[in-house]
Amino acid sequence: MKPLRICLVSKEYPPEGKGGIATYTRLLAQGLAANGNNVSVISACKGHEISHCADKESGQLSQSYTSGSKATNLRLASPREPGCLRLYKVPNHSLSLPAIMKRRPRGLWDELERSMAVYKTIALLERQEGRFDIVEMPNSGPEAFFYSLLSRAPLVIRLSTPMALTNHLKIRPSTRLGFRLHCLLEALTARHADSYIAHSSFNADRCASQYRLPLSDISVIHLGTAAPTILPTKKKLEGKSVTVLYVGRLQRRKGIHLLLQAVLMVAEKMPNIRFIIAGLDSGDAPRHSTQAESYLDYFENSATPSALKATSFLGYVDEESLAQLYEDCDILVAPSLFESFGLMYTEAMAYAKPVVAFRIGAATEVVVHNETGILVEPNDVNGLANALIFLAMNKELRQEMGRRGYQRVCTKFSVQKMVDSTEVHYRQVIAARSNV
Repeated sequence: MKPLRICLVSKEYPPEGKGGIATYTRLLAQGLAANGNNVSVISACKGHEISHCADKESGQLSQSYTSGSKATNLRLASPREPGCLRLYKVPNHSLSLPAIMKRRPRGLWDELERSMAVYKTIALLERQEGRFDIVEMPNSGPEAFFYSLLSRAPLVIRLSTPMALTNHLKIRPSTRLGFRLHCLLEALTARHADSYIAHSSFNADRCASQYRLPLSDISVIHLGTAAPTILPTKKKLEGKSVTVLYVGRLQRRKGIHLLLQAVLMVAEKMPNIRFIIAGLDSGDAPRHSTQAESYLDYFENSATPSALKATSFLGYVDEESLAQLYEDCDILVAPSLFESFGLMYTEAMAYAKPVVAFRIGAATEVVVHNETGILVEPNDVNGLANALIFLAMNKELRQEMGRRGYQRVCTKFSVQKMVDSTEVHYRQVIAARSNV
């Protein structure tokens, strides 16, 4: 088949970028290029930057120079060679708006300036090498807004959690005008797309309702996770402590406040258990006073000596450190109250580790209860603590669940399956556009 010219847009891109969108975008870009397609990734940068426009894995090299509010000299290396992957880091495009209009909803104008930068960069690349066959962007904010109104190639929106839904789960939901406009533009952008991909059936249903889209128009393609080619094995000394790992942003939506309550219960009953908390703090911890607190502050103000001794807060960890944490842990706990997919589930399963999570959102599509982990009823802190204690006391069960989880990732959530399914979807969208 003819190679496709594909443009992927992600505000963040590893190794500088972090989070689910950045992670799957890189895996998708690398996989599509490995399939013989020409892939351009547009990411963000700040100020003046010269960036090499290729992942090391691709073996291709070119440069983009970005300066001030404009991207210039976006020159491609071997543009007709199959399997080429290029990364363009582009700063926001300054929009000429009166200062009084920018002052209060500054975040919204930032997003619009980002959207304009993306639109202009795509136009520049197309002037140099011809139109893209397909353009994909996430629904996270109105990044695709201008392109959705003036698109040339078909636009695919990959749906993650809508901003309006995450806002409902905050302890103090935003009511600002700028935020409401932000959500409106996100929805309008989605409605102008040619096609939609959701990470899970659960998220497809939620986004269809939130954006008022026909559910039948949304294709479900699960995110892929890179798993070792050989089942990971870990040799532990007898009597060594059991390590429970939490990975993710420390925020209410991720259920960290409920986990910290469960830690108090588990630490009292299991003196040999350790909790590792890895992730950036969002600052939305419950308050003991009128002052804002981090989750570390919140925990230290309420924890028993045994819980404090058992728990470590690491903050942000890089990819290499995260891989080591997955390798070293015995159990992953992920008590999210809403997940459109939950990469931490499959990442832990790829390292043959059982998962303890709430029976909510996409967790029921990813984690098989009593086979690859334990699903607990939402907000049930006692149930969460009991599940952790049960697995901590049953080494053979942990290992068996880990093996099943690893097999599930290899067969159902592999990167190659995500890449191949996405390419098939692209070709169907392109064919549908050409037949109109």
